[in-house]
Parts: sequence; structure tokens; C-alpha cells
Amino acid sequence: MDDKQQEQALWRYGLICPLLHRQSNGRSQHEVLQELASKTWLTADGVAQQRSAETLRKWLYRYQSGGLPALADGSRAAGTQIPDKLRDTLFELRKAHPRWTTQVLIEACQKQGQWNGQKPARATLYRFIKQHQLGRDPHRAQTTGRAFSFEAFGQLWMADFLHGPKLRQGRHKFKTYLHAILDDHSRFVIAGGFSKTEGVVTLMTDLMTAVRRFGIPQRFYVDNGAAYGSRHLKLVCARLGTQLVHTPPYRPQGRGKVERWFKTVRERFLCDRKFASLEDLNGQFQTWLSEYHGRIQTSLGMSPLKKRLASDSRCTPVPQVANIEALFRMERRCHVYADGTIRLFRNIYEVPGCPVGSRITTYFMPWDMDVVYLGEDLTPAKKLDNVANAHRFHHPKGGR
Repeated sequence: MDDKQQEQALWRYGLICPLLHRQSNGRSQHEVLQELASKTWLTADGVAQQRSAETLRKWLYRYQSGGLPALADGSRAAGTQIPDKLRDTLFELRKAHPRWTTQVLIEACQKQGQWNGQKPARATLYRFIKQHQLGRDPHRAQTTGRAFSFEAFGQLWMADFLHGPKLRQGRHKFKTYLHAILDDHSRFVIAGGFSKTEGVVTLMTDLMTAVRRFGIPQRFYVDNGAAYGSRHLKLVCARLGTQLVHTPPYRPQGRGKVERWFKTVRERFLCDRKFASLEDLNGQFQTWLSEYHGRIQTSLGMSPLKKRLASDSRCTPVPQVANIEALFRMERRCHVYADGTIRLFRNIYEVPGCPVGSRITTYFMPWDMDVVYLGEDLTPAKKLDNVANAHRFHHPKGGR
């Protein structure tokens, strides 16, 4: 798949992933299909689209039979495009008039000549305004959410970052971040630890550790931060068959359990302790985490560890012989240059035998660019070494 095809496949997977684990809430496939077909979806290009139940069913069968690549073929994507000038006008008017109703906002666009009253349809404009949080004063809107709790371990994992203490390294200080993955049913911490960054590397390291230990969860519930909105996470969840769920904008209530756990970390772990280094911080944290898992929780009526052990697991086991890193690699199509090399994130790799001008799929971990694989047979790529290549002139083949 090239980058465009991969984006299309990931978008389609995002639409059908609620169908993969519908049995856990007792709903039929027909009910979920009808609900998804009634929704309007926004593509990366800002196009409002709807998909029929039959189309969604076909995509589901294709994914189940061929995985993510089966969703990448070209199919016609119909939709209503909002003109760029009209989009800009809607954003500018909302910024200038946060208390206007949606109807007044649309009428103002018509008065300015940005909308002719017919195309795009008024309903399309309403959907666009709702999807982009352009309703009246969205920051002050009082949103409420319903409490939820899944019945088994692995039905939903939630993750988030917490700003940790600053530590000294020589004469300088650096900030730390706690990343944690929590099981909704048992409040058991699947993976967690402090690091120097709150990026994709930390997220993927913890998620890979969690999947290796407990299996593949049905759902992964996260906020809209940069790491959780990354293409890498979308690709990994599609490979795992995990439904990636993001918290709706301006509605943090859904992350209440992980926020409550972070409060416990602040009050019971970070409040009175001193840490000599990052290693010391993580060492003390793991000791405290073991105590937390064995402590009875009021909301559970038992400890998180006992709750996890007493529950059925809905995680899909990963065979011990499986190469789990293959599920977490990124992939990218690269152009083969005239000198038999490819460029990947400012690194140059030799690809002998690949036709010049062709494109080849590369697989890699973003945090370890020394190891890059080529094609479906995963041939290791060698980094270009100009000095080593120059030495061949000392021993030319067939020379005298």
C-alpha cells in the first residue's frame, strides 16, 4: 500500500471497528450496521460522507478475510465538499461571535455571499458545524456523560499521560511523564512507568509490553493528544483488530477512572517521596504499584489484582512464537534512486536488486532506524556507508 491507500484503509477500518466486538454488548450486527449507516463521517480532507449498511458489511468481510490491506483498494468516495472560503468564514464568524446560534451563523454566511442557500445543503452545513465543534460557545457547554463499566477484563483499556516530578541530572533538571494503561473492568494497571517524553515511543513501548503479557484488547480508549492521534497508533490498532476510541472533544468525563487513578498516584505516591534519578523513580513506582494492586478498592469491593484474576479475559492471546514487533512496525513506500538507495527520515539505505525508479515498502520502528526491512520477505536494509564502499577500489573484482 502507498501512503494514500493506507490512509483510505485506516479510515475505513475506523468505520467498521465497532462491528468487530459487538457481541460484548449483546447487540446484533444489523443494529450496529444501521447505527453506523445513519452517521456522517468526516474524511481527512474535510469531506462529509455517509456509507450504507451494505457497504460497511462488505468492508467488514473484506477486513476479516484479508486484514487492513483488503480495505485499501480504490473505491468511489462520494461526499459533499464544503468550499474552502465557506469553511474559513464559518470559523472566523464563530470566533468573532461565540454566542450566535447555528442558524444565525449560517444566515451570516449567506449575507456575505459565501453560501447561495442551496449548495451545499443546509443539513450538510449543520453536520460540518457539529463535527468541528462550532456550535454556540462550545467551551461553556455543560456536557454530561453516562457512567459505564465493562463486564470482563480486556474489553476496554484506557491510557493517558500524567506530568510527573522534575529530576536533576548534573546541573540541569528535566521533566518526567507517567504513562499508564488501565483496564476498565478491574482498574488493574496493565503497563505504566515514568519517562522523559510523552510521545509515540513511550506509548508504543507500553502497549507492546501490555499485549505481550496479556493479549490483544478489544478496545483502546484514549484522549485526542498528539501521541494518541498518530498514524502509527491507528495502523497498529488496525493490525491488532482493536477498536481505537477517542474521547469526544470537550468531554473529559469518559476518562474519569484513569483521572481518579492519577489522583491516587499524586496523593499516595508522589506527595512525600524523593527520587535520586529516573531509575530510582521507576523502581519506587513499581513497588508502590504492587501494593496498589493488592489494596482493596471501595468501588470494586476487592483489590484490582483479585478482580482481574476473578474475571474472564476477553483479550486475544498472542502465540509465544509470534514476532510481536512485526505488529507494531510502521510501514512506508520509498522511491528507489539511481544510485540504488532509498531515503527514510534523513537516513540512506542501500537496496541492491531493486529496479531504479520503482517504489518499495519499508518496515521499521521509528525509534530504531538502524533496523529497516524491505518488501514482503522483510529483507534487512543496510545503511549507506560511503567510506566502506570506497574501499572496494582497493580490491576490484576481476582486477589485475
